[in-house]
Formats: sequence, structure tokens, C-alpha cells
Amino acid sequence: MLRFIRFRPEFQDAILGLHEEAMERFMDVSLPPHETSDLHSIEDQYIKSGGEFLVGLLNDEIVAMGGYRRCTPSSAELKRMRIRSDLQGQGLGSRLLDELERSASRNEITELTLETALDRPLTLEFYRRHGYTDDGRNRYGAIETARFKKTLG
Repeated sequence: MLRFIRFRPEFQDAILGLHEEAMERFMDVSLPPHETSDLHSIEDQYIKSGGEFLVGLLNDEIVAMGGYRRCTPSSAELKRMRIRSDLQGQGLGSRLLDELERSASRNEITELTLETALDRPLTLEFYRRHGYTDDGRNRYGAIETARFKKTLG
């Protein structure tokens, strides 16, 4: 049974492994180390700043992760949503997103934003299906990204 809990320091290596697996599947280029600096300081970057970072445990193994960083008192940016590749398509991403949105609402966040690579149509459709609306385009180095936002009810 999948359960979600807040990040703990002993999860660090597993989180980095899950992130690296996702990047290998979707990117042809390596990112410089500073591009993952937030994953090396999750407590400071997410939790202490008024956000959240959750891990999904299945049989005590980390198979999902994601968080949000507060941008303003009422808005936050959704970051680092990852589901282990062999478990994708089973609803775990939806469950993680629901947990993060509930947490954000409890923390008086009324708007979530995110960016994701434009060349990932299944990811784009995932966020649209969950009520996120297109909010423009951006570039992240060589990667073109789509921006999304959602007002939480």
C-alpha cells in the first residue's frame, strides 16, 4: 500500500536516485550539479521556507516524490514530481499531486505553478487533466518548457 510522508534526511540517496532515473529517461543532456542543489538541501529549500516535500513509500521503498516551494504568502511552485518508471500509469502521480495540493491548501496557498519540458506530451496532459491551465512558455537552457498554473479551491 502506498503511503506518503514528509522528507527525512535518511531518504536523501533514494531521492537522488529516483530523480536521476527520471532525468535519464527524458533528457539527452546532463544537467550541471547546481541544477539539483535543491535536492541536496530539501529541508531548507522546501520545508523551512513554508513548502512541503513528500515521498511515496511502497513496501518501505521510495517510489515517488514531489514538493512545492512557497513563492509568496499565497502561491507556490510545484517541483520534482517523480514516479518510479515501472509504476507509472497506475495513478500514483495523481495521488501524489492530490496530497501536495491538500497540503498547499492547508498552508493557505491558493495558487500552484509549475514548469515542465514541452516535449513530454504525457506529462503535459497529466497536468491539464488535473485542472492546470497553460500559462506560457519558457526556456531552461536548451529545453523549451511549458508553464502551468492552478487556483486551489
